[in-house]
Amino acid sequence: MNIELGKNIAAREIETRIQDFWDKNTFWNNDVTSDKPAFCIMMPPPNVTGSLHMGHAMNNVLTDIVCRYKRMSGFDVLWQPGTDHASIATQLLVERDLSKRGINPHSLSLQEKLDCAWAWKADKGGQIMNQLHILGVTPVWQRERFTMDEGLSHAVTKLFVKMYNEGLIYREKRLVNWCPKQQTSVSDLEVETREEKGKFYYFNYNLVGGGVIEIATTRPETLFGDQAIAIHPENEKLKHLIGKKAIIPLTDIEIPIIADEHADPEKGTGAVKITPAHDFDDWEVGLRHKLTPVCILTPDAKLNDNPVVPEKYRGLDRYKAREVIVADIEAAGLLVKTEDRTIPTPYSERAGVPVEPYLTDQWFVDAEKLAIPAIQAVEEGKIKFMPEHRYNLFMAWMKNIRPWTISRQLWWGHHIPAWYDEEGKVYVAETEEDAIKMSGGKTLTRDPDVLDTWFSSGLWPFSTLGWPNDTLELKKYYPTDLLYTAADIIFFWVARMVMMGIYVMGDVPFHTVNFHGLIRDAKGQKMSKTMGNGTDPLDAVEKFGVDALRYWIATAPIGTDIRYSDDEVKRGSKLLTKLWNASKYVLMNLSDFEPDTAKQIPVTDRFIEDRWVLAELNKTIAETRKLLDKYDNYNSRAAIDTFFWDIFCDQYLEFIK
Repeated sequence: MNIELGKNIAAREIETRIQDFWDKNTFWNNDVTSDKPAFCIMMPPPNVTGSLHMGHAMNNVLTDIVCRYKRMSGFDVLWQPGTDHASIATQLLVERDLSKRGINPHSLSLQEKLDCAWAWKADKGGQIMNQLHILGVTPVWQRERFTMDEGLSHAVTKLFVKMYNEGLIYREKRLVNWCPKQQTSVSDLEVETREEKGKFYYFNYNLVGGGVIEIATTRPETLFGDQAIAIHPENEKLKHLIGKKAIIPLTDIEIPIIADEHADPEKGTGAVKITPAHDFDDWEVGLRHKLTPVCILTPDAKLNDNPVVPEKYRGLDRYKAREVIVADIEAAGLLVKTEDRTIPTPYSERAGVPVEPYLTDQWFVDAEKLAIPAIQAVEEGKIKFMPEHRYNLFMAWMKNIRPWTISRQLWWGHHIPAWYDEEGKVYVAETEEDAIKMSGGKTLTRDPDVLDTWFSSGLWPFSTLGWPNDTLELKKYYPTDLLYTAADIIFFWVARMVMMGIYVMGDVPFHTVNFHGLIRDAKGQKMSKTMGNGTDPLDAVEKFGVDALRYWIATAPIGTDIRYSDDEVKRGSKLLTKLWNASKYVLMNLSDFEPDTAKQIPVTDRFIEDRWVLAELNKTIAETRKLLDKYDNYNSRAAIDTFFWDIFCDQYLEFIK
């Protein structure tokens, strides 16, 4: 036996050569007709919005370790890859790209904008899959899917119509989070709260018949939409005013003073202005007292031309209007004081501007009804969470779930399969032809909105397997076995998949969810593009090699954040060098080794050092298998480390020298 290794390891050259060998074979493909036991795992589809980041690398490397182990253990493994269209994020980037090229996105037709988005997807979607490929991960590449490909789009339409017909999807005028920049609704989960410097404004409303009532607010620009002033029914100082009427400042509009427990006697002045169309708490008060919500803002957050808005303020941006209105209230002698405060302000996560509670017609999913069987399934242990404490986070949110707003006022995404006649009657159908038949042949106009990205992503575990068709893949691989994902999308994606999977398939979409931690920078800060502290995993690969990066990722304990630094990844390089040198030493001493002859020597006749190291190897194999069966990559890697460094190198090789 005569094998020689070079003086030093050339990681990238070796990895590229091995990857090329893998690509020319079909090691990673599943076989739905195989009688091997099935093991299925879904790749969280990365958005087609840019390059691979460290979070993608972590998720896919951890998944790859398990998939390789399962194949070696005799399973028919289907690791399903794909990408997500990411409505809001992709549209934002495409429009930004068009603007940089001197093209006004608003000057383009819908089809022209869609063509631009599809071109973006072809470029960026392929780019991110190629980058994953470089990391040596092994999904079934030939089965790659996209959330807006023909098959998945058909599944989305089919399910929307089914849920609408069963009363689980409905259209209603409600208060939603509204992004004035992109002029679309956004879900609660797409809103981030920032602590900002602001003010509390205290001013008086004149009372009909004489006197005043003082209120405090952070949003004086919404006062023209006021429908009442609320006082707690047990507020001894103010309850005598309940039943009277107040006059909205700068107008002659009279509004009632009502009794409601929403008004905390210990906060502010004890009296609260109620603006149902511009505050979520006020919306609930309005429902209780049958108040009429009056919207006084335009979609881009300017004061509108509603008759209740004095002409002076119409067309003013919300913040300019605040400034002018406060000055006029002061001039009218109604301003009592202002106080500097730190105010939690909701922002659109994608667009980076403050959102507005906004009254508009939207499509909703009855998430409360879908949550009932999902909660039951998790309580019964049909889904295991790793680490276990994520169970409490999941259940707390599910038990307080609100209606899910699924319509977005965007052009990129799955267009809602609903059409309207001239009277506004809606017809929900899979095709326009079906809708026209339902209407009796009327001329119809399609709903311009698209669906929330997470609606289609929620179908991923079964739509990628062929639903709504009754495929062999669905029968063999659903429910899937494992999902690796980050905890920050537990509500966005995991909860949606659980609800949709049980509703459509009658069973949970996966048996185990392993929530890995976040990758932070060397200072412990979350990596982000805006902070500029991210690290491109391919840069790390060029410096240290794929295996070095993969090794570092495998040092992450379950559910624990880890910090990236070049020094940490170098640990993987040191392992590769040690493995290379140990292999060179072993091969140098095997020049006269004959495998067939060696097989004939009974273990009991071998040197004691050999018998000992083989026993330690078998113990390590058993321990590693036990840990990998529990998806514990961290401790399985540690067990292998201990054997290689402490037992094989430090002891066995020293013994035989």
